[in-house]
Amino acid sequence: MSGQEKLILHSYRRCPFAMRVRMVLHEKGLDFETLEENLRNFSEELKKMHPEAKVPVLIHGDKVLYESAIITEYLDETFPTPALMPENSWLRFQVRLWTYWCNQHFKAHVDHYKYGESRSQSQDVLMAPERLTQDLSKLEQNLQHHPWLIGDEITLADFHVFPFVRQLKRATPYFEVLDQHPHTLAWLEKICARPSFEKTMKKKKAVS
Repeated sequence: MSGQEKLILHSYRRCPFAMRVRMVLHEKGLDFETLEENLRNFSEELKKMHPEAKVPVLIHGDKVLYESAIITEYLDETFPTPALMPENSWLRFQVRLWTYWCNQHFKAHVDHYKYGESRSQSQDVLMAPERLTQDLSKLEQNLQHHPWLIGDEITLADFHVFPFVRQLKRATPYFEVLDQHPHTLAWLEKICARPSFEKTMKKKKAVS
């Protein structure tokens, strides 16, 4: 049975995409081995498995999976308890839409603000505060009505978006607009307080 096969995760502790997968693994109480990668010198094993040589990569028995949101959906379907995707198809659509928004828009805006012109075009850096303010308004408006992004239960949407809100909160200089979004900050703190997050952030020795 697939659920009994060994789980091995090629990861990097501070990578927000790898963080998504580790949190879901811990939320489901799964035993897995973490291989901490060096982002400046990925292991040869990782390079052979991922066509773009990125983390995370999950090995489940003889199966190799990559792309964090695809991995987390696979985990939820393979290990259905606790369920992190809603049963309702409309709500599942919303989970995927939040993930798309995060991957295609919010992450880029965080990067433009966090890294500045060392990684981004000057116009994107200039627009980052305005775009992030709009992003936070979107989150805040949604979280005013229920405790989690999709409703009363935590879902993959929360685990997918959370690492990037955390990145923004830790960016220098501090993005003070965050303080005008109390529901978003409370949501962030709730996830940080989960045992799965504490386990996720434990340090591992990098593989060579």
